[in-house]
Amino acid sequence: MKNISKLILFLSVISILGMGCKSQASTIDPGSVRDVFAGAAGVFILREDNTLWGAGYNRSDQFGLLDTAADHRITRINDENGLPVSGVKYAAAGESHTVILKEDGTLWGAGDSSFGELGLGGGRLRVFTQLRTGGSSIKGVKAVAAGNNSTFFIDNNGSLWTSGFNYYGELGLGNQSQQSSFTIVGSAGQNIKAVTAGIRHTALLKDDGTLWTAGYNFNGQLGLGDTEDRNIFVEAKSAGNGITAVAAGNYHTIILKSDGSVWAAGSNYWGQLGFPGENDEPAFVRMLDKNGNSLADIREIAARGNITVLLKADGSLLLAGNYMDTEGASPPPLDAAAAEENSKQAERSGFTPLVPEQGSQAAFAGVKKVVLGYNSIYVIATDGRLWAAGSNRYGQLSLDPDTETTSVLKLIN
Repeated sequence: MKNISKLILFLSVISILGMGCKSQASTIDPGSVRDVFAGAAGVFILREDNTLWGAGYNRSDQFGLLDTAADHRITRINDENGLPVSGVKYAAAGESHTVILKEDGTLWGAGDSSFGELGLGGGRLRVFTQLRTGGSSIKGVKAVAAGNNSTFFIDNNGSLWTSGFNYYGELGLGNQSQQSSFTIVGSAGQNIKAVTAGIRHTALLKDDGTLWTAGYNFNGQLGLGDTEDRNIFVEAKSAGNGITAVAAGNYHTIILKSDGSVWAAGSNYWGQLGFPGENDEPAFVRMLDKNGNSLADIREIAARGNITVLLKADGSLLLAGNYMDTEGASPPPLDAAAAEENSKQAERSGFTPLVPEQGSQAAFAGVKKVVLGYNSIYVIATDGRLWAAGSNRYGQLSLDPDTETTSVLKLIN
């Protein structure tokens, strides 16, 4: 099943028409970035002037009203009237869809809804449109997250709602049936603080500091001590309590505790748990540094794709996993090539510093926020400038089209 899920991701991004816009394209002015949100292979940038901009993969119109001309430039996102999309609080993007939470608590979506991810029962939205459930516009939303082909939101009462792909039970509805409209998730209960989604699994953080998980569990990413899928949310008791943040990658989950420690469960094939070798961890274990010491003083965590990034209290960044473009590749077969790859993987296991390109260190300010795409890393510096690393295959780093990948942080301008 692990190979099938990775193959699905590869086939879905194997071709690209690119992203462009008939309205405006721009560079990023120094100090203009308020926030950043990433999709599978695209990025959304919220600027200080309250406008939303994007670059990257747009085959399914997940950037809203844009044409499909190949373009690596950051482009302003407009509504159906040609006016800038505004009032954005947060944007969550999956493989082929995007959901925007506005400051007024309303939810807007664009892109593909073939699996019900926009609650439409199918079809596609080419412009950002207010989403509905039960015939009424969705309001009173305090948080939103996007899985690969699913959407979750938390209402003001602390309840979870969802719609979309559900083959592994990742929606927590007690079945494996596709959900075509938004419905409340009974197994999640209430008092939900945060939700995060991997390719086919979901994790909830509750107000009492406990973690609850559902969905695909082949690699132990649910942290339940086994590899059985769950179609309802179950408490991951191996995570303990005192959890302040949770993040999900493709097949791994990490948590941050109030004491500054970080814990992980799931796949370590690309070294994303920071441990030597490639053994999965079906229960949460404490993450270690390169010297085998327990990591501490962690301020922020991020996980997506096969990547884990940690922000330390001193402002430094630590990276584990593969942030170059693997195209959703499955593990290699057990032959000589596999043995060679496994040897290389063992050598690159462990957390390493994530730093700007040589010659740019002096221009790099402290870190405000870290955001991950499947194969890309975005860092907002405290001076409001945006840096990025990883894959630029679809223009998601807004770098020169000839630059397919970068292994160090580069300034986006």
